[in-house]
Amino acid sequence: MVGYHGGKRVKPQGGFQLFTWYFLRVSGVALLVLALGHVFVTHYLNLPFETTFGFVSGRYVGPFWRTFDWLLLSVALVHGTTLGVQLSVEDYVHSRGWRLVTLSALYAVVYTFLILGTVTILIFLPQTPRAADPAAEPMWLADVMDGLLVVVAVVTYVGGAAVLLWLARAWRQGIVYWGGWPQAAWILHRAAGLGIAMFLLIHILDIALINVSPAVYDRTVSFYQAPFLIPMEIALVGAVVYHALNGIRVISLDVWVGALRRQRELFFAVLALSVLLVLPSAFLLIFR
Repeated sequence: MVGYHGGKRVKPQGGFQLFTWYFLRVSGVALLVLALGHVFVTHYLNLPFETTFGFVSGRYVGPFWRTFDWLLLSVALVHGTTLGVQLSVEDYVHSRGWRLVTLSALYAVVYTFLILGTVTILIFLPQTPRAADPAAEPMWLADVMDGLLVVVAVVTYVGGAAVLLWLARAWRQGIVYWGGWPQAAWILHRAAGLGIAMFLLIHILDIALINVSPAVYDRTVSFYQAPFLIPMEIALVGAVVYHALNGIRVISLDVWVGALRRQRELFFAVLALSVLLVLPSAFLLIFR
């Protein structure tokens, strides 16, 4: 989508590519506040298993957090799942027919989840959860969500291992052969984005349970304490932080010519800062 001319990055000249170029950057800046703010609340000030029905009821008494969460939902879905995943589809699905089928399915899924998330936020009524009879509650829904979270964790671990193996192979054979450090940054950026998009869809489903049953929702949230999921949650925080910081690096390439000559230094700065910012959350997730 972006070329180079005279040592400078050149944005697309028009059409949908130019719109996408602008939207990814503008929405990315918005997500610096929305996504990082959400992660700070749910993985630093609190932990995922603490975001119970009572926690959400306290947040949703007024309009601020409902508006915040809806903006996060809509901007993240369009930025990541629609435009971000769409770029991956266009890169790897070359048949026009299969590309049409894949993108149609993608848009159908994304906007179905957008509607589901919007309805969840709008109709939720803050209240004190009633004493529930477990036998009368649809706890099988919590079991389904637990299974989906395990699947996401497995995909995260396998995908993370594949990326690390690629980087190790690139290091042994010479990173320049693979396209230089900018390609390593691009691979990590795309992998992080796809991982975030996958988890976002699952997260919308588990949040939707809050309108089904407080007991079912709390049971689902409590599963985030499972030791098997802790590495996935740390990886999720790392993906969000790295994707955000590397997004700033990408934007700097558009507005600062000197950034092109310092891509290696900027990439390592992003990696180092990402690790430093993730460490407090990792410590809380492991030891709290």
